[in-house]
Amino acid sequence: MASDFVKDRLLELFGDNKFLCAESVVQVIAEAGGRESRDAVRAATGFCSGLSRTCGQCGAVSGAVMGIGLYAGRSKAGEDHEACYALVQELLDRFDGQYGSINCFELIQCDFTDPDDKARYRRDNLRRDCYRMAVFAAETALSILREHGYLPDEAGRDKSGLAS
Repeated sequence: MASDFVKDRLLELFGDNKFLCAESVVQVIAEAGGRESRDAVRAATGFCSGLSRTCGQCGAVSGAVMGIGLYAGRSKAGEDHEACYALVQELLDRFDGQYGSINCFELIQCDFTDPDDKARYRRDNLRRDCYRMAVFAAETALSILREHGYLPDEAGRDKSGLAS
């Protein structure tokens, strides 16, 4: 179940077209652990809209993968990467189990290079579906990070949702 912090913050970031899927998800994950998010958000831009409108991986999934990397990824050459890979694989399994795919086009049947699909995306408010997937991706990544000791559990967070 998604926390109010995740739902509210994603609605604030993603709901009014301020940021896109991957940008919003990585920012929420960074903020939840008290990390600086500006560079991560910038790095996430190309992952939005199904990997820059190529009908590729869902941007919410990409943002969640990046978010996991903020905590479990390597910061020095030669460090072990297996723990991060395992967490990412767990995220992908959970997301695919929930939605049946991790691919943007398969999830919303929208090719962002096609003007008719772009119009249908707006007309049918498919952004609402993307928001729901972004909430699931962010909350799942945060849950996995908590389960594996990279972030404090819910009891260790203050009312703002930030790690204490």
